[in-house]
Amino acid sequence: MFETIKNAWNLIQNSIQVFNRHPKFLIPLLITWLVYAPITLYLEYGFNWRALSVGQIFLFVFGIIFLFAFLLGFSCLILLELIQQLESRKELDLGKAFVNSLTGNILKFAPIVLVWTIVWFTLLILDVLVSIFFRETRERRGSLTLESAAKTLAGYGIFSLISSFFALLKRGARMIVFIIAPAIAWENLSFGKAIKRGFNVFTLHTPEFSTGFILTWVAAAIIFLPLTILFWMSGVSEITFPNWVWLLAIIYTAFAWSYSLYLEQMFIAQLYLWHLKWEKQIEKEKRHGKQLSKLKDVKKPSLLDEIFELSEIRNGQGPSLTKP
Repeated sequence: MFETIKNAWNLIQNSIQVFNRHPKFLIPLLITWLVYAPITLYLEYGFNWRALSVGQIFLFVFGIIFLFAFLLGFSCLILLELIQQLESRKELDLGKAFVNSLTGNILKFAPIVLVWTIVWFTLLILDVLVSIFFRETRERRGSLTLESAAKTLAGYGIFSLISSFFALLKRGARMIVFIIAPAIAWENLSFGKAIKRGFNVFTLHTPEFSTGFILTWVAAAIIFLPLTILFWMSGVSEITFPNWVWLLAIIYTAFAWSYSLYLEQMFIAQLYLWHLKWEKQIEKEKRHGKQLSKLKDVKKPSLLDEIFELSEIRNGQGPSLTKP
């Protein structure tokens, strides 16, 4: 158990190191946030929900969720393209990663986004219905101000056991989608084969996946802690913070939100790459009649060393895989 935690933490550490050296990895998620934020604020404060019928509301919400899922999925594909560039001895080119993701992978990934949207939408409906059943009330935001905008975008003030439970389910579904994405971006598999491949990686390495799920959640909580303290102080004290504080809070939220999702995407990508190395080692051991290694016996990948594992695995060159 301790080794599993250590291995998952090492992958997260490597994700942080990659960002420190290549901050452009965050740009796709920041762009996603720039779309997500105004839409969220408009739906919360400006949209006239009463003008729609129940059926229209369902279709409209489904469409919004599909848009968000598509943007998050597309940002993941771009990240995987950037990793592929790193692992192919190439300079990072965000524009080329964008074009390759748009022209080469997004059509095959779209059905997965649709399935994800259905799951996300279903969990949202269940969240609402269960909350109504238990008569759980949600905080009303009132009018749109910089303070209310900051709290809305950071998700502050809507905590409940029910909403937290469904938030974890939605996060789990999101990370499973992230683990399917490399099967398309790196292995060029079809829709059905990619889903099967992703779930195979998930089931084979559930302890590592689960540990990473928890550790990235803890990391996100730490990242959002300054905002939590600020919002708590504004609620319990008589201090009136100036607008520039709330503006800074919104900017901080953009980076905190993006960085938290970056850690999820990068952790899953490195776990998948580690799985590919393990598979290559297993194939080698089967050919020589040796005892099969476990994942922990295979050296974890690093995107910052001079070993280009992804390129070598795809070209069948067989890098040094076992731990020294």
